[in-house]
Amino acid sequence: MSEKGKCILAYIFTWIGGLIVLFGIKDNERNTKIHAAQAIVIGIGYMIIVGVYRFIPIYIPFFSKMIYGLYAVCVIIGIVKANKEEDPELPVVGGIARSIFGKKIDE
Repeated sequence: MSEKGKCILAYIFTWIGGLIVLFGIKDNERNTKIHAAQAIVIGIGYMIIVGVYRFIPIYIPFFSKMIYGLYAVCVIIGIVKANKEEDPELPVVGGIARSIFGKKIDE
């Protein structure tokens, strides 16, 4: 499988695909590892925000739609960057992914 394919697979299947690409597939390039780490952060971040919002007793109109829209935009930008083979880091997500998975990315 090509490096582009691995990156796109990671974003499509979010945190599960990211874990498979980052830890399950050997001989990945550095950019592929960054994309996989970002996919994990995007997927788990979305799940945490939605889970916390369900326990808040206050209703905020369109909040869940805005969060899903932000999630979808992050995934689409990641896929486009992977397809164009540009710099893989997304603005906020890249820093978080690097701080969590730094050792695995730099291997």
